[in-house]
Amino acid sequence: MRQRHSCHIVLAAMFVVTIVAGCNQSNLPKTERVTGQVLYKGSPVDNATVIFSRGSRNIANGEIALGKTDAQGNFSLTTHLSGQSDVSGAIAGTYQVTVSKKVPPPGMTQAEYDAKVEAVNQAAQQGSVQPPGMELPPLVEMFPRKYSSSSATELTADVKVNENNEFSFDLK
Repeated sequence: MRQRHSCHIVLAAMFVVTIVAGCNQSNLPKTERVTGQVLYKGSPVDNATVIFSRGSRNIANGEIALGKTDAQGNFSLTTHLSGQSDVSGAIAGTYQVTVSKKVPPPGMTQAEYDAKVEAVNQAAQQGSVQPPGMELPPLVEMFPRKYSSSSATELTADVKVNENNEFSFDLK
């Protein structure tokens, strides 16, 4: 009899958890698949960050969707929703779009910058003080502010329900 009572309690607890989890899922807004490509002066850009933002830009409310470009400049967005993991896509609506990529300063190649980063990291691992001239210069923004700054961007996108939400941004 005691075993049967315990079984009923476990089943009731599982039912409540299922109902609560189901309710939480239904409260989350639906996202639409969003993909695209970033070109700069006609060439694909790898490792650029693409940000779609709207409203008050509250990440917990799904008002920001992010993506990173691959070697062909292609990206796919994800949205973080209300304490849940990131979900594929973006909520339907009109977005302001920024595209950003940090690169070494003029006169320095990516390989030279990477070598300097490696040297600084090795010195730090050995407990050495950073030698003069080994300071890392700050990375600089590759794109003009009209693409990379949320306060100045001229880029927009309208994500629609049940449509092909593919956007191409050819930056000049």
